[in-house]
Amino acid sequence: MTRYFSEKKRPPHLGPYPTERLSRRAVADFTDLPPMQEISFDRSDAPHSIINAMREYQAMMDAMRSGLINKGRCEIPDDLSERAQHLKSFAYFQDASIVGITRLDPDCRLNDVIKNPDIERLAHDLRTKQTKTFAAGMDVLMAELREAVDAPPSGIEDHTHAIVLAYEFPRDPLADEVGCEWIQDAQNERATLLGTETANVISNYLRLLGYDARSHSATTSDVDLNRLAVMAGLATVEDGVLFNPYVGTRFGLAIVTTTMTLAIDTPLAAWADQPKRKTHGLAWKLGKGFVKNAGNREPYAKRRFVDGSMPFEKLKRVDTPTTYIDEPNVPRVPKRTDLFARAQFGDLGKAIEDGARNGHYVRKTAPSAAQRKPMSAFVLLQNKAPADAISNNAMDAQRNADNVKAACYFFGIDAVGISRCPDWAYYSHDATGVEINPTQDQAISMIVDQRFDSMDGSSGDDWISVALSMRAYLRFSLLGGVIAEHIRSLGYEAKAHTATDSDVIHPPLLLLSGLGEVSRIGEVILNPFLGPRLKSGVVTTNMPMTHDKPIDFGMQKFCESCNKCARECPSGAITAGPKRMFNGYEIWKSDSQRCATYRITSPAGAMCGRCMKTCPWNLEGLFAEAPFRWAAMNIPAAAPALAKLDDMVGNGERNTVKKWWWDLEIQQDEGYRPTTNGVHERDLQKDLKIDYADQTLAVFPADQAPHPYPFPFPIDREKGIQAYQAMVSAEEHKSRVASGDTEGLFHKYSMSSDVKVLHVDVVRVNETANGVIEYDLALPDGSDLPAWTAGAHLDVVVAPGFIRQYSLAGNPADRGKYQIGVLREETGKGGSKLMHRIFTLGRKIFISHPINHFGLDREATKTYLMGGGIGITPMIAMAHELHERGADFALHYCCSSRKTAGFMETLATAPWANNVHLHFSDENTRADLDAVLGGYSAGHHVFTCGPDRFMEGVIDAATHAGFPDEARHLEYFSVPELPEFENHAFTIKLTKSGKEFQIPADRTTTDVLFENGVHVDMKCADGICGVCKCGLISGDVEHRDFVLSNKQRETSIILCQSRAANPDGVIEVDL
Repeated sequence: MTRYFSEKKRPPHLGPYPTERLSRRAVADFTDLPPMQEISFDRSDAPHSIINAMREYQAMMDAMRSGLINKGRCEIPDDLSERAQHLKSFAYFQDASIVGITRLDPDCRLNDVIKNPDIERLAHDLRTKQTKTFAAGMDVLMAELREAVDAPPSGIEDHTHAIVLAYEFPRDPLADEVGCEWIQDAQNERATLLGTETANVISNYLRLLGYDARSHSATTSDVDLNRLAVMAGLATVEDGVLFNPYVGTRFGLAIVTTTMTLAIDTPLAAWADQPKRKTHGLAWKLGKGFVKNAGNREPYAKRRFVDGSMPFEKLKRVDTPTTYIDEPNVPRVPKRTDLFARAQFGDLGKAIEDGARNGHYVRKTAPSAAQRKPMSAFVLLQNKAPADAISNNAMDAQRNADNVKAACYFFGIDAVGISRCPDWAYYSHDATGVEINPTQDQAISMIVDQRFDSMDGSSGDDWISVALSMRAYLRFSLLGGVIAEHIRSLGYEAKAHTATDSDVIHPPLLLLSGLGEVSRIGEVILNPFLGPRLKSGVVTTNMPMTHDKPIDFGMQKFCESCNKCARECPSGAITAGPKRMFNGYEIWKSDSQRCATYRITSPAGAMCGRCMKTCPWNLEGLFAEAPFRWAAMNIPAAAPALAKLDDMVGNGERNTVKKWWWDLEIQQDEGYRPTTNGVHERDLQKDLKIDYADQTLAVFPADQAPHPYPFPFPIDREKGIQAYQAMVSAEEHKSRVASGDTEGLFHKYSMSSDVKVLHVDVVRVNETANGVIEYDLALPDGSDLPAWTAGAHLDVVVAPGFIRQYSLAGNPADRGKYQIGVLREETGKGGSKLMHRIFTLGRKIFISHPINHFGLDREATKTYLMGGGIGITPMIAMAHELHERGADFALHYCCSSRKTAGFMETLATAPWANNVHLHFSDENTRADLDAVLGGYSAGHHVFTCGPDRFMEGVIDAATHAGFPDEARHLEYFSVPELPEFENHAFTIKLTKSGKEFQIPADRTTTDVLFENGVHVDMKCADGICGVCKCGLISGDVEHRDFVLSNKQRETSIILCQSRAANPDGVIEVDL
């Protein structure tokens, strides 16, 4: 693997091999072209072969090879060469060996298309299975995938160009090689699997940019892969087989066809006509200016697969990690504790919730949006039961460990370690709030390099940053999933814990398995060969395996002397101070809230990995870097000088030669266009000094962790700051444990007993009118639901980031089910549309207990129920309750047409049907509101719900008829049109705490209170739900809510919207 020359000046579209040195010709020669060979992943005759485990993953990617085209307006460069170079660079970024582009001629289309026979079964999973994860945007993505597989089949008649990908084989595993039992004769399948992953990503990407595209593999294809490889200049036909001058005949193919017009490559000249001195001379032998060369092309030429490509055998192994873990006192916390999960549910504030909704921080740039689709679909292939019997070939721990490692390295995982998986490494509760009871006590930890070359061209927090992470996460999702599937086939339990669905906390397992040490970056484990430039994945299992030991390569001394990551962190989240104990771990604990906030909301980029980018251990991997690495590992006193030297030579600065991506950002119409928010193009801040004493950081230990359910649990930053200041060193921690002085030392998780959350099933789905669906919800065991009264609503978790309020429409006396009605709003915020897409029969969802801000007045002598459109829902419940009481009431239902009027059958068959009056605009029976409400007498009340103009008309008519303010009741479903308010800066005083805060003109009160650690219950942030209501003590308020009556506004305020009426005003509230 030795490299003597840097390739920093090599443009990324040229790839790792010097293919630009090859001779070309104008016309392809197809003489003796071999017919394309279809590949099957069915090895039922060889159950020990890992090819069987690859089968479902290949089928899943084949099932997703085409999809819906983005209808948003996209803008990309017109230059065809720039387009081609861009797409080649993307493919090389995804680890393609060689890439070429050609026109798609009619002769390239197969007369009989090849189709993977497993596609339909996997498509069924896409249609029916429900994932169990907090991963941002997962439900939206699964809905898109379902719609894609259900779309009518289409051809590629309008496709004009093909992007051809070659994936080279590693050397063949020897028949008697240690650890190679599973991977014999799997070269073609391995290349097909990896090639299809990249083809999937590229085709997704092209569709996101508004062009049709489809991936083709040796298992599912509309085109002749071999013919296109010759046309695109990847191969020639030599002696009846495809041949490439650098990888020979040892490669597999995948292809993307598209409607995007691109510059094309010309075919290769025959091998006999190639200028060998130029193509395979001294430059090739030494690798001058390119990644691959004669000496390093095959990393396993002199190494066993089981040992990996990096010399881990040279590292110092120790019995315990170099940082202390107080194992008996490591608390387990819910998966809901993850800051990205908390962001989705509003725990970090409204702006962060908006940035996290539907995975916006991933979707905001097209490469990462393309990468996440297959990664998310792979979640469906997890959580399976093992085979009925344990294989006789999988009894020995050492043999199992060897087979696991060799298979991982064969597929392309960069480093693997095996350890125990203690219970404390598991989360306490899963994404459904169910307690996790670990049964898998073994862990296979894997790391994937995020690639030096693309990171070299990045600032670390620009528009490619998120794709650097997603590429690595996707690779583990695929390969870790294959390993887990194979272990299950051997009769053992196994689960791949990915970025989208993990039940374990990765960093401690990486430590135990010897893949790295704790670094100043915090939760990032630093590897001696990759530095922090990695993403991890873990496969847990109960299969016995021999364990690796932790490593010690001097990382602790180095990080103690180097603050470069803290200096360069754009959010100021990394501590410049010493290690402290957090949740039982000794760690340089970063401020996760600051980090997550910046990564989610940064306007001039997508996510952030600047700490990895600028770390002195982020090296290219050259022979010239070996002295630095040796000194850093072996001479602790040299660390300060090495850190300064790293600055002097400019490591961590941007190499613009390596920038291949376009700075496109998603817009409101879903189109990707050049960003107008700028680009982070920062370089090193060598003169900046970070003083630990000046840092105000916060941490959120287990005793501040949220409940495990997908409902808001606002973070308390003030408590987090106090928790940071209370952290102690490992030495003090050990001393206090030894002396028995443990009060306040251990952080324990406990779940609040007052969380009013229900996990229910969708037991009935009925489209009651055009665009209106009735849903019945019930507890899984059929027991009674909590009691409720008419006018109540539920908070429904449609998906993470989509919590919506829906009025209960059923009979309050029926405790067996809750009933809601949902109108699909095309111009809404997306909740109702998503609900219509994913709320299928049998789906399990979370709801709140019923909440009522719209209850009936029991003293009313007569009640008018005025429902407009979907606003009929609370009126139905009110009618049931009033009928049960024998009260006088009339229900008027106003709608444009019977076709769009929901609940008509319910209204017709209800025991109070005689009290119902129907009004339809297209039947000329529109309600005369003045006449309906004109007979006011004292004690009459009117309740209305529906479109804004309808309710405004009802309230105006009621007011004109004499209904007093307290007898007029309305409930909004959405924010009505607002007048042109002018915001002023003002002061808010909190009576109970005595604190005062300045509210700028461009901020809301709840935002400012939240940032300063003041807890306020929040939900809609639009002034319609009433959750943030609090007592008003004094002050002139401009009320902007849609909840309070004029009378209530004298003593109450809705904090998320209302403000001081005058500039520099002061409002005093009961907080």
